[in-house]
Amino acid sequence: MKPPIEVLSIFNEILKKITPDDVELEHIKEVTSLITKFIRNSQIPDEISISFIEPQGSTGLKQTALKNTADIDLFIGIDPKIILNNHFSSKKGKKEFIHSKFKDLTKNWLIPCLKGHGLNNVKMSYAEHPYVSADFKGIELDIVICFDVSSEYLQKNGPITSVDRTPHHTRFIRDNINEKQKNDIRLLKHFFKCYNCYGDKSALGRSGFIGYSSELLIFSYDSLWNLFLNFEEIGSKVISHPNIFKSIKNPYDNKSYLTMKSIIFPNDYLIILDPTDINRNVGSSISKRAFKFINFQIQNFCRKPDISFFEYRELPSIKKLNLNKEQLSHYFYVQYKEIQEDHYTKYRDKLYSLMDQVIKKAGRENTLEPRFSNVIGELIFDTDKGQYILSFFTDSPQISADFKREGPKKESKSHFKKFREKHPDAFEENDLIFLILKRPFTHFKEFLEYNLTKKSIKGLDLIKIGSAIDSKCPSYTEKGMGNLHENVIPFI
Repeated sequence: MKPPIEVLSIFNEILKKITPDDVELEHIKEVTSLITKFIRNSQIPDEISISFIEPQGSTGLKQTALKNTADIDLFIGIDPKIILNNHFSSKKGKKEFIHSKFKDLTKNWLIPCLKGHGLNNVKMSYAEHPYVSADFKGIELDIVICFDVSSEYLQKNGPITSVDRTPHHTRFIRDNINEKQKNDIRLLKHFFKCYNCYGDKSALGRSGFIGYSSELLIFSYDSLWNLFLNFEEIGSKVISHPNIFKSIKNPYDNKSYLTMKSIIFPNDYLIILDPTDINRNVGSSISKRAFKFINFQIQNFCRKPDISFFEYRELPSIKKLNLNKEQLSHYFYVQYKEIQEDHYTKYRDKLYSLMDQVIKKAGRENTLEPRFSNVIGELIFDTDKGQYILSFFTDSPQISADFKREGPKKESKSHFKKFREKHPDAFEENDLIFLILKRPFTHFKEFLEYNLTKKSIKGLDLIKIGSAIDSKCPSYTEKGMGNLHENVIPFI
């Protein structure tokens, strides 16, 4: 279905702003060629055999990048025999071997090679395994080693390391997406970025829509407008590509969405099957929050198209939302600062885990009686400044100084008796026995201080715990609480 004239006009106007020009593309091509030449002409370790050196990602063979967002992911594919010819006694042993081997190749081969050719900020970075990050001629680079596994091996066994899939993703998009669809992908990624719902830096949930998921959605729905018109349904169906899986038996044939959702991918909100690895769900990392929020924006755009929907939104500051003091009193923040450089996703994951612990602990006493009600949290972070902000909301920021702990029922005679003997100040009500216990805190901010000042996260420094009613809050904490109020809570 073709978009209405006014929608097409908006798309074309935005494309002029977000499509890289020939100068930028030529510069990326030149840098990629130079780095490839540096590596090819280096002292390549005898223990590895290089199958390919290819630029992956949107600036690589896919060519779906946005203007002025140029970075290069250069993958070095090596023969997997270094792993396949080894016999490991455990998965852990295999993983440790790969990590050690990649670290050795990175430290003793790639880093000296790149430093010797004048690259800047050359350093070892970490994701699943070590890789090299650097700057060259104004472009950020990631040089990643992967195993060159065949399509057949990938479908049958899965990857040896997660990055082994990436070249297959790149080739699939390169071979199956036309030029018009590349522009639609650019528009879709730009739209996600406008609402802070893109990639692993999403302000809504642990992760938003990654580039590959955006590409697969356009591939599946053929065009951006058709995707927008049907976007709501992707939250309740399996996005698959049955004609792609020709060489293998599809394990999901005749399985309903409910089966897929409840049994095969029970922890995932969206199901977007990877056409290069049938056992992988590309949608697994996309949070429900990101989907709910972006779906709301897309429905509004479809009802009343306007170019403003494709303009970047700053995260809202809670102090600028015209909330009264009582409303502000329900919002709190915990501010962290990076003091040891590490990959931001590691800090993100640790803080999400901590946030979940706080929410669980806030809702119930240790004896399971209710504590603070309806506690909701979210994380935002700024990697350039090393800032990480946990924001919280609760319906009940102030609770009583004590609470009734329920003991065993009277019909459980022995337990009832023991409880009575142990707690002489206990009292009975309607065949139940209760004990009044004191809380060490009555306010949610005190609860946060009581629990978080004792917990440390290696590499992060706890700077401050505060509330939206404080006379002064660091500006980024105001955005964290504003994001929670405007972009998260209304969609839960």
